[in-house]
Amino acid sequence: MAIANFIETVWSAALLEPYRSSQFLIPACNHQYEGELASGNTVKVTAITTPSIQNYATSRTLTIDALSDTTQSLVINKEDAISFKVDDVDRIQAAGSFEPVTRDAAKALSENAESNLIVDLKANGTSAGTGAITTPAHAYAAAVAIRTAMVKAKVPSSDRFLAVSPEFAALLLGEGSKLTSFDPVGDGPVRNGVIGNLLGFTVIEHPLLTHTSSRPAAIGMHGPSVGFVGQIEKVEAGRMELAFADFVRVLNVYGSKVLRATSVQTYLPAS
Repeated sequence: MAIANFIETVWSAALLEPYRSSQFLIPACNHQYEGELASGNTVKVTAITTPSIQNYATSRTLTIDALSDTTQSLVINKEDAISFKVDDVDRIQAAGSFEPVTRDAAKALSENAESNLIVDLKANGTSAGTGAITTPAHAYAAAVAIRTAMVKAKVPSSDRFLAVSPEFAALLLGEGSKLTSFDPVGDGPVRNGVIGNLLGFTVIEHPLLTHTSSRPAAIGMHGPSVGFVGQIEKVEAGRMELAFADFVRVLNVYGSKVLRATSVQTYLPAS
């Protein structure tokens, strides 16, 4: 009998490796709110106001500030499902040959999650400019504008990433490129798409970062300021009704949140 010994954890592990290895920006996000999660969950992210600085040298007294907090909701409201045909689940499990039947499924789930993250960054970040980008000089100027906006917003200089569309990357990589080589340290959080360092950013060419009429576009982000919560929640198998084969279906649940709008700076030229 087919799927008599289906092992969910084994298939989940087989999906997880190609799912993660297909990601570009998700690894750079803040994952500290991940834990027990399910569709419909809401993670409350609380920030405390900064105390005021007092001139003690002059007053010799202190005023006790009453701190307040602000709460943001990171809603886990994305559910991506996929189902694919497998000739014999038990036989594949016995052979341990999961990679051929899980790679494309995991890649599709990863791409959809990345696409939704980009939509969130575009919608909830802050615009650093919309001018036309047609030359390498324009592309560099756009990167400078993003950097300047982040510096003015007092965004930490560490963990900065610059996601660029293929059209933007082509200009950055042109003659006279100011990109420097990417030299990862240890097990760096980002591998896919990295084309170099520029102005304190790790530059990531993202194939899913598209813009109107394929115009060059870029998004600067401070990784810890973008929350991402997600997991492959369910992996199930069953017997197909109209074929002598099994099916495997997968549910990926996730959500993202721009926790500080000025820590995500976009440069999306007008159409």
